[in-house]
Amino acid sequence: MAIVSGVTTTTPPPDPSPKTGPRELGQGDFLRLLVTQLKNQDPLKPTDNTEFVAQLAQFSQLDQSAKQAQLLQQSLDAQTASLQFTLLPMVGRRISLDRPLVQLDNGPAPLTYALEQNAARVQITILDQQRHVVRSLDFAGRQAGLNEAQWDGRDNNGTPMPAGVYEYLIAAVDHQGAPVVTESRAQLTVTGVRMEQGKPKLAVGDVTVEPSAIVEVR
Repeated sequence: MAIVSGVTTTTPPPDPSPKTGPRELGQGDFLRLLVTQLKNQDPLKPTDNTEFVAQLAQFSQLDQSAKQAQLLQQSLDAQTASLQFTLLPMVGRRISLDRPLVQLDNGPAPLTYALEQNAARVQITILDQQRHVVRSLDFAGRQAGLNEAQWDGRDNNGTPMPAGVYEYLIAAVDHQGAPVVTESRAQLTVTGVRMEQGKPKLAVGDVTVEPSAIVEVR
């Protein structure tokens, strides 16, 4: 005859150490304090009517404040969710913004920039996410206004770089060697919508973009 022993589990004893620290009083706490005050008042010296009414008014105000805060939070959550869905049609769209970024996918990546005046020499330095130099591009005889350069997606050694968003630096000089004012313009494809610090933003790979920063949508 086989004997099967039962398996018993034991529940660990609760932590005897009391939890300390300040705690915010809520509606229930206020009501309990008010009831306790009424129970323990001196029958010969009952609570003054004016004081009692003031305490009831304070309780009512606390209750209304709590409900208003809850309604306000619900409204903010609904607005955030609505804005997030509003941004969904932007996924897959081509956007432009004034940031020195270039998006490498399959094939050459375009870099757009503006020159305040004609430049004899323009140098573009492409950086990875660790801000290490990936590639240096040199151009001569660029005209004032918008210009576009092409990066073949390779580093200075000819090695293909992985797809992603890269930062770039641009420097330009005129024929006398004086610096020329430049302005960078990124051309990026939106890949998704991402919540960041409670706010919906457009995602381009690992980079997030404020919708208000967009200057053009294609």
